This record gives sequence, C-alpha cells and structure tokens, in this order.
Amino acid sequence: MTPHRRSVRLMQIKDLLKSRRAGFTVIELARQTDMHPRSIQRDLVVLQSEDGIVLTEDKGRYALSRPERLSPLDLSLQEARAVLIATRLFLRHSDEGDPYAAIALKKLAEIMPEGVRDQVRAAAESISQRKIDPVFSRNLGTITEAWARHRVLRLAYRSAGKQRSKEVIVEPYFLEPSAAGFATYLIGFSRTHDQIRTFKIERVVTAEKLPETFELPDGADIDSLLSSAWGIIFGEGCIVKLRFAPDVTWRVKESRWHPSQEIEDLADGGCILTVSVASLMEVGRWVRSWGDRVEVLAPPELREELRHEALRLARTYAARPARPARPARKPQAAVRPEGDSGVA
Repeated sequence: MTPHRRSVRLMQIKDLLKSRRAGFTVIELARQTDMHPRSIQRDLVVLQSEDGIVLTEDKGRYALSRPERLSPLDLSLQEARAVLIATRLFLRHSDEGDPYAAIALKKLAEIMPEGVRDQVRAAAESISQRKIDPVFSRNLGTITEAWARHRVLRLAYRSAGKQRSKEVIVEPYFLEPSAAGFATYLIGFSRTHDQIRTFKIERVVTAEKLPETFELPDGADIDSLLSSAWGIIFGEGCIVKLRFAPDVTWRVKESRWHPSQEIEDLADGGCILTVSVASLMEVGRWVRSWGDRVEVLAPPELREELRHEALRLARTYAARPARPARPARKPQAAVRPEGDSGVA
C-alpha cells in the first residue's frame, strides 16, 4: 500500500473517531473504510505511536480520549534529566515497543536545551522504530486506564508454561517493571485467588475494564510490598549468605543491592553479604552472574542447587564440543531419457 493511500485512510479513521464520542469497534471501522480488521488494528497503533493520538479502549470499542490530557509540566533542567534517564533505563530493560514512550520523549526533547535536544530526539526516534505488538499495546492501555481510575479488571491470563488462559478478576494496585525479565508486571488483589498476586502483562491474552470500582487499601505502598523481593516476587524472606572473593569485594560494596543487605569484612579482604529475600530463583540468577568469585554459604538448598549445576557444567565443558551436524543433502531429481515426458 502506498504511503499516500494509507495516510488518507488514517485521516479517515481520525475523522470517524471525532464524529462519534462513543467510538467504534475495529469491525465498524473496517466496514466504514472498506478495509480488513487487521489493517485497522495496525492503523490504530500507528495513530497512537506516530501521530500522538490518545485512544481509550472499552469492551473492544475505541474512542478519542478527550479528558486524558494531563496538565503540562514545568520542569527544570535537572528534573527533565531525571525523567529522561528513568525513561531510558526502563526502555533498555523492556523488549516491547511502547509508542507512548516515544511520544513522551519527543515532547521532552522540545523543552531540553539545544545542546542535548537532538540526543533526546534521536532516542525518541530509536524507540519509535521498535516493533509494536498490537495485543500487548492494547492490553497495557486497558490495564493502565483501569489502574489510574481504580476500575476492576477481567483478565484472560496465561500462567507461565501454560497454553490455556484462565479468567481472573483483579483490582489493579501497581504497575512495576522488572529488569531481570525484560517485562512489566501488574500487582493487585486477585478476587479469583483471594490474595495479592503478580501478573506479567506479556502473558495477558485479553483485558477488559469493568464498571465496578475499588478502593486502594490504606497504607498500600509498592516499596513496602516489594521490600522482600529481589526482583518482583515478594513474600516471606529467606536468609541468603554469600562469601565474595577479595578481588570483587570493592564491586560488592559499590552498590546497594537490597534494602536488607548487611556486609561483613573478612580478614583476607573478601566479604560476606547477607540479605533476606523471598525468591531464591531470582537471587540465584544474580549469584550465577559472579561465577566462581562467590560462594553460597546459606541456605543449604541454594548451595546444593549450584553444586549440582557446577558438576553438570564441568561434565559439559570437559568433553570436546560436538561437531555441528552436516546439512542433509537434497535428493537429486532422476534424469529422464531424452524425449520422455514422464506422463504414463
């Protein structure tokens, strides 16, 4: 499709959305424009990512978001720098395209000093080139609206390793990124499970904003909730003790890895780091990143897990690397005698 034809259709979709405050479904827009519904879904993403059009989605109906515009920010240079770094940091640890992040950076570029304005614009352009998953983008938009307005959500959610999704009714409390999993999570009270649960937004199949509202519990705070988490998994803490070699102790002391951490200096120049975390799986990934410069002292189950893993690694690397399999030869066509058509 030529750029001109697509631009005409995008303008037509915008005019249609302006004409009806209640909005349209994808099927209705497809009929109005004589296009396939998949093309309309892609166009709706383009309108938001490239044209900066803010849309709402409710039960499959898209409408222009008139009351969505927030008050303009009056940022100092240092405040703008903080917003820029926070946005860049999140996007480096996310593998999903986010059209709103690109739009936000473009707007931020306009208020930056001339010397760095081009850098911010380049960052926005780089982000806008990321491939956008329409399903993820649509679900994240719906979840964001429900979170901001304290509306209950109905999710079709596929748990880790599962093929089928299940319906879950959730009160969305917080949105939280995770660097370890390149993902964004919804944390809220699951009425289905009668407890606070964490949901990876990439695993949401569909999200529907329900009319019912909820009240955030008094004292609900994301940092307090995640105080026991190494990453995103929270709960009852488990004591983890790690002995680091002298040559990496300076790096261990350089960062604040966890709110509960305590560091004990050793006579040989090494150190022992003690933390209380809910998930051995999450902290285990970090421990592995130090290789042989760290030794797990506690808990016994994490030490045993790494011991077995070290033995498997030793066996793997003790053997010679397997030669890559040769590609299978293509069967050669039989040579027919001259004049033979092959027709029986």
